[in-house]
Amino acid sequence: MTTISIEETVVLSAASIAPPRGGARFSNRRAYAQTFAATAAIRCLGVVSGVLAARLLGPAGRGELAVIIFLPMLLVPLGELELPRSLAYEVSRLEEVPRAVIATSFWLAAGLGLMQAALLAGLLPLYLPADKLHLLGASRWFMVYLPATLITATLLGSDQGRGRFGRFSALLALPGALYVAAIVAAWASGHVSPAVFAAGLLAATLVVCGVRTRMDWGAISPRLADWTTARRLLQRGWSFYLPTVASIALYRADMFILVRLAPSEAIGLYAVAQAIALGQIGAVSPFIQVGFSAVAGETEPRQALQTLARHFRLAQLAVIGVGLVAAAATPWLVRLMFGAKFTGAVTTAYLLIGATVVWGMEQVLEQGLRAAGHPRPGIVSNLLGLGVLVGVGIPACVRYGIIGLASAALGAQFLNLAVVIGFCVARLKMTAKSFWALDASAFKEIGTLVRAFINRIHVRPYGAS
Repeated sequence: MTTISIEETVVLSAASIAPPRGGARFSNRRAYAQTFAATAAIRCLGVVSGVLAARLLGPAGRGELAVIIFLPMLLVPLGELELPRSLAYEVSRLEEVPRAVIATSFWLAAGLGLMQAALLAGLLPLYLPADKLHLLGASRWFMVYLPATLITATLLGSDQGRGRFGRFSALLALPGALYVAAIVAAWASGHVSPAVFAAGLLAATLVVCGVRTRMDWGAISPRLADWTTARRLLQRGWSFYLPTVASIALYRADMFILVRLAPSEAIGLYAVAQAIALGQIGAVSPFIQVGFSAVAGETEPRQALQTLARHFRLAQLAVIGVGLVAAAATPWLVRLMFGAKFTGAVTTAYLLIGATVVWGMEQVLEQGLRAAGHPRPGIVSNLLGLGVLVGVGIPACVRYGIIGLASAALGAQFLNLAVVIGFCVARLKMTAKSFWALDASAFKEIGTLVRAFINRIHVRPYGAS
């Protein structure tokens, strides 16, 4: 596979673009404040919609809703072929983005989404068991979620690349707000069913897709895709896609192992521990989004690596801090939210929280390396980690149960991070010290970001650029 280097980022006509901008392309502090606000809003809205869906639909209805929406939502990160990230990389150093690039990315996203939706709709009768075939109709029309989400994500990639994090963050949070509003409207009208809730989620997705498309409609409507640009976006996206798939495989393989080896009660305990651990993922998302754009926008390779190290140190402090809070709250969360019968999940939750902390740091570093033109280390590190998880996790699960599997997951993530850092030190000649965040300057900068985040919420209108 051809790797796209920093110097090979864009091949466009000189008349279409301006020279790279000097200095910072956007304020890191403001970008982090905006993305942290969006992440907090998404998390809160997700809790509200989840609680409403569970209480209004009941266990059976909530299960049917999950059946309707599961496959399209699962396919989005796998089916987008990293097109949004490729577009973010494409536009990251341009003062003026050519209209042909925006139009091409739109039509490419629409085409990929429609093909995937049609294919999945045709395969649904094979996927659904006989007792769930009554959901076939609702599941098929929900496939429209795929092209709508892919179009929105791709166009938001251009906002990310251009540093427009106000608009980017507001539109990330908007679907959740609209979905909650749709649930409340359905509740008030007395039309409560899994299909209605799925329709509300689809409507929210379509509205946001329409709003974001309308913002660039002047560039999209007069022209079709340029195939040279499309090939370049897909080629770069594919180089980003391989480490993404490897990362997903490493992060989710533990559950596949558990389903094959453990009894249902152990799986239930592990699922609770995993739910607590996954709750902290939102802490790392802003660092991935902002850090990728900051690194991709640097025209000088050495400066790009320095920017990467700085964002990694900030992310390190944040994810460790959130992980410690999550670990401290775990016994209380297990008893309050799940009940005393799930206390056996506490130790496993500690281990999975540690694995998620290490995974978050690795993701910031790996995504930054992709932005700096080095996607291959992530493929190698994730595959090595997957080897450890499978090779050690299976016998550990057989002998020690879920604690053994969680320990193997933690070890696999440590190896994953160590390999990526080792590449940076050995091949890119970065100093090992540049990856150490526990110093006064990093704590000071985190404090500045927190103050900016608080001021963003209380002083400025949300979503302003």
